[in-house]
Amino acid sequence: MQLTDPVTFVEACGMELPPIAPVLMESLRAVGYSTPTAIADLVDNSIAAKARAVSIRFSGGNGSFVAIVDDGEGMSDVELISAMRFGSRDPREKRSNGDLGRFGLGLKTASLSQCRRMTVASLRSGDLSIRAWDLDECESRQTWWLEKPSAPDVVPEILAMLTVQGRGTAVVWEKLDRLYPINATSPLRQLEVAMEGVADHLALAFHRFLSGEMVGSFTIDVNGRPLPVLDPFLGNHPRGQSLHSESFPIDGHQVVVTPYVLPFPSRMGTAEMDKVGGRESLKTAHGFYIYRGGRLMVPGGWYRIVPSDELVRLARIQVDVPIELDHLWKVDVRKTMAEPPIALRPNLKRIVGAVTNRSKAVYKHRGIPVETERVALWERHELRGGAVTWRINRAHPVLQAALRPGTSPADIEQVYRLLEDSVPVHDIYVHVSNDLPIGSGDTDMSEQELEGLAARLLEAFSDLPEMRRSVLDKLHLTDPFSRNPEAAQRIAERLRQ
Repeated sequence: MQLTDPVTFVEACGMELPPIAPVLMESLRAVGYSTPTAIADLVDNSIAAKARAVSIRFSGGNGSFVAIVDDGEGMSDVELISAMRFGSRDPREKRSNGDLGRFGLGLKTASLSQCRRMTVASLRSGDLSIRAWDLDECESRQTWWLEKPSAPDVVPEILAMLTVQGRGTAVVWEKLDRLYPINATSPLRQLEVAMEGVADHLALAFHRFLSGEMVGSFTIDVNGRPLPVLDPFLGNHPRGQSLHSESFPIDGHQVVVTPYVLPFPSRMGTAEMDKVGGRESLKTAHGFYIYRGGRLMVPGGWYRIVPSDELVRLARIQVDVPIELDHLWKVDVRKTMAEPPIALRPNLKRIVGAVTNRSKAVYKHRGIPVETERVALWERHELRGGAVTWRINRAHPVLQAALRPGTSPADIEQVYRLLEDSVPVHDIYVHVSNDLPIGSGDTDMSEQELEGLAARLLEAFSDLPEMRRSVLDKLHLTDPFSRNPEAAQRIAERLRQ
């Protein structure tokens, strides 16, 4: 392919140098969209068109496609042609509150990042308009060739959906080279794998729309299955904490910040865990949730304002950014990245301090009031160098009762079970997760003490010679002797004599 076109020189002042259509189109495919973010960008357009229902449809095999169909206002042919233009809108242009677009690139770059042919069919006031970009056709013609297909060229079931609705827009992806290989042995399964994560991403990105908060009734479905309504903050949970909102003026507009602290995980039911994004999201999705026009762009992260550690993972901070501040927040084309303005950072840092302290308190106490007279089976002991250890509380009344004469084997078994069930796993996990050391204190036994313990073990099996031999053979592998295997082997040799 020739990469140069004839150009017309204008003496002394310069020349017109337009981009080479197929080369630029291929380059724009590498903007960085994933399949979920590409589809989310198209849902933004549906919301801007006042849609109240968006359907994602896909099918593999012969005639494979992915389609995003909405019941919005639709476009006339002139409006559709304008929308199909690359860079169709000035990012500096003032937009209405419901307009989630920005660069005039999303429809095209998001679609062509996933396929080689995109068709847009739009129905408005009974008139159907259809236009298409096909990368292969543009390459063949070496120009920006916008096709005008006819109705039979559109996937029949998608065209039928528009017809039933009486209005709306459908974006249809074909030649799905980025979603699965052309010669795939199981194209439907390959497409299903490629589409995995789309529903989860859309449910989170548009959760405030799906809940009815932003525009009233609004639904999204994937192949007929409605998306669930998520709430990453569990605002109505009785054990959650919602701190008061604060509003900060930035460049003539208000940025609203609302901190939340989730309840401790053990206080959440299965449905509530699903609402916040699942158990795995608790580990990674804490921090700032940046919304643009009610649409989630950034789900978590601390922007280096606070170190991310185990104790702050229940803290989530909702930040509502007006679309007019895109330039200050450095919103990217995909609308998946944003950076807080320098002027706002001191306020965010102050709010973060308060909410992370609440999160740490929930984690340390697990929602249980602190009781100074609590009698624990395991006691935490602070050691040198920040290390800690946990030891059994020998003064605990249950253990004291087990040591009294006449204790039955059943009573001893009950003590064993109590010790097993009360191991402070959570406290140990939180400690280790924050890279703090675990120590053993002064509990290491000397070789003389170990030998005495081994002798008592053998004495207990004095009438079982096979058991005695087994104890000695495995002594260096048995706790607590395994902490000093060399000493254990010496002890075993001496006791064999």
